[in-house]
Amino acid sequence: MNYLLLTTIIPLAVGIFFIYRRLSYSKFDNYAELNVSVLLDQNNGDFNSHYGCIIFQLPSYGEHVKEVVITGVHSSNKHIRVNAFEKLNFFLTPGKSTESAMRSIGFSISNKALLNHKGQKESVIVKGYIIDRKGEKKSYLKTSYYTLQDFSKDNFVNQLGKTKGLAV
Repeated sequence: MNYLLLTTIIPLAVGIFFIYRRLSYSKFDNYAELNVSVLLDQNNGDFNSHYGCIIFQLPSYGEHVKEVVITGVHSSNKHIRVNAFEKLNFFLTPGKSTESAMRSIGFSISNKALLNHKGQKESVIVKGYIIDRKGEKKSYLKTSYYTLQDFSKDNFVNQLGKTKGLAV
C-alpha cells in the first residue's frame, strides 16, 4: 500500500513542479524577438581550445518593453563553455522599435570536441527577465536553435544584413 501511494505521489509532485515552472516564466515572444548566432573563430585558438562568441540580437520589440536582461546562458552542447557574466542588459528606447540591439558573450570549445563536431542543429537556453514601462519585472526562459558557424566577415555581414537598423 505504501509503495502504491509513493508511486502516485512522486509523479504527481514532479508534474506539479514542471507546470509551476512553466507558468512562472512568461512567453518571451509576446514582448520581443531574440535571434542567437554562435560564431567560432578558427584563427583564435591555442593547443587546448578554440574561442568564439554568442551574439544576441533583438531585431524587434514591443513599445511597452523598457529593458531586456539576460542572466544566464546554457548550450545543449556540453563541450561549449560560456564565459562567466553577471548579466547582459538591453536598454530600449521608446519609439525606436525599428532599431536592432546587439550584445555578445564569449565561449570556448575544446579542440577534441571541435574535431568530433558534426555541424548539427543545437540549442541555447537563455534565462532572464523583462522590465516593462510600468516597472514590472517578468521572468522568461527562451530556447533558440543554432548551428555553429565559422566567424568570417561575410557571415557577420549576412547576420547584420537581416536587420533594419543597428543600435549597439
